[in-house]
Amino acid sequence: MEYKALELRVGFTIFIAVMIFTIGLMWFEGFKIGGEKYEFHAVFPMVGGIDPGDAVRVNGVEKGEVKSVSLREKDVIITMELDISARIPEDSKVVLQTRGIMGERIVSIIMGDSGVMLKEGALLEGIYDPGISEALAGVGKVLDEITRLVDDIEKITLQLTDGERLGTAIENLVEVSEQVKNALGRNMESMDSGIASFSRSASRIDSILARNAGHVDSMMLRFDDVSRYLPGLIENISKVTSTLVELAARLETNDNTMGALLQDRELLDRLENTIGGLDSLVTDIRENPKKYLKLEIF
Repeated sequence: MEYKALELRVGFTIFIAVMIFTIGLMWFEGFKIGGEKYEFHAVFPMVGGIDPGDAVRVNGVEKGEVKSVSLREKDVIITMELDISARIPEDSKVVLQTRGIMGERIVSIIMGDSGVMLKEGALLEGIYDPGISEALAGVGKVLDEITRLVDDIEKITLQLTDGERLGTAIENLVEVSEQVKNALGRNMESMDSGIASFSRSASRIDSILARNAGHVDSMMLRFDDVSRYLPGLIENISKVTSTLVELAARLETNDNTMGALLQDRELLDRLENTIGGLDSLVTDIRENPKKYLKLEIF
């Protein structure tokens, strides 16, 4: 009996030790007994320093962890697992933020105001917040640009401070200024006269328009009427032009009488001779009718 009691005590002690070890291990890994969780995803253009097991914070409070990080074409998808108690509105933002001066990355969820909560397996568009390293890289590019700009300014300054070139430029500027001044002095009277003449002409035009405002309006109305009939007139002119072109084309061929007369010079000469002879015959009949008409009385 004593031996069996000892075995029971040893077995019970081992069982308690295993339970304590298991519970401690689960607590160390952040596992909560009986806690329900759900997953959703976020897509980012890039990630840096995010690995499975990293904490996920909701409004600064740790409520889950990163389950996986996978590449999809050019984007990166992060799968997160949150406690069922942390219900996330669908208009929430998932941001990859930098924590500390070492540039450690964390997944931060900023909760929105929507009354509709995310469902299991939902996909959100993530926001990649550039960290210190990216900012320093950008500052480096800006410094390079500033350095090049300073070099260019220095070159320009050296060119401007060159004594010979600077003196020549100043002399040319003074010479041009004197030429402009002399030209203005010589033509000042003409310019004043031209301005006065232009002013008088403008005044006359204003007075003429004021006196003939009614005529101008009438002319504009007539011009409007003519413009309405102008398309029809242009169409008629086009038809007449087409007819003349067709007539000229026919006259250039031998398929008609006029064309034959124009193309056959010999026929035209014979026709002129015949017409001339007929004209002479008619004239002779008028002058000597007895020559052609003989009356005999039996």
